[in-house]
Amino acid sequence: MGYDVFILKRAEKDLEEILTYKAGFYAGTAGRFIDELENVLEFVSGNPYVYRTYAQDARYRRAVVEDYLLFYKVYENPRAVKIYRVLHGKRQIEKYL
Repeated sequence: MGYDVFILKRAEKDLEEILTYKAGFYAGTAGRFIDELENVLEFVSGNPYVYRTYAQDARYRRAVVEDYLLFYKVYENPRAVKIYRVLHGKRQIEKYL
């Protein structure tokens, strides 16, 4: 049985900003990002410990979605994965976590 995945408000805002940015490019760019994000979230739901902890802040694990890093924590009771941030990999990540 997989873990429930929850996207917290700050991560939702990150995703809104990413999709708004990507929508300004070619048709389908935002859609492709959403497809890849959904694939990663589904994988994380079934395999939450497969991704490494983030070296600069071991409280978080990170998964890659295109040029973005998805930061999350795994909880065992109840079995849940909470997505805290989705940040571009070239940002000063520590400043935003």
